[in-house]
Amino acid sequence: MASVIILFATIANAQSNSSINKVLNAYIQLKDALVKSDGTSSSSASKTLLTSIQEVNMNELNTETHTQWMKVVNELKEDAEHINETKEITHQRDHFMSLSTNLYSVIKVSKLGTPVFYEFCPMANKGKGANWLSLENKIKNPYYGNQMLTCGKVVETIQ
Repeated sequence: MASVIILFATIANAQSNSSINKVLNAYIQLKDALVKSDGTSSSSASKTLLTSIQEVNMNELNTETHTQWMKVVNELKEDAEHINETKEITHQRDHFMSLSTNLYSVIKVSKLGTPVFYEFCPMANKGKGANWLSLENKIKNPYYGNQMLTCGKVVETIQ
């Protein structure tokens, strides 16, 4: 009986990871487009992100992830929509700041099973600093692209 419960918990966790992983992977595509300072690609990647956000099946999420997702899903959609609606990179980066903060709050509780790096640029946001998520600990700054590609540091590794 215990092995059935453990198997069920593993399957349920894998299902929740699947939806959130799709969102994270779409987010990473957007981040990479911003690193390249490509407003057209950023807009396109944001449309993919918006689709992945809309396709999350909240019934598959574990309780903690579901609770956090419900707190931020509307803001995630709004930021993805704004980034999609413009090709202007500065405006896209402004929305990417809050998108990153809100997605971080979900990733933090989702237990994806793979490291996700929370990175920080002190120069972004008019010197107030801004964060983003990455699947690698090498800094590739989405707020400045080639202007300051390696500006920043890893501030947290989410396991």
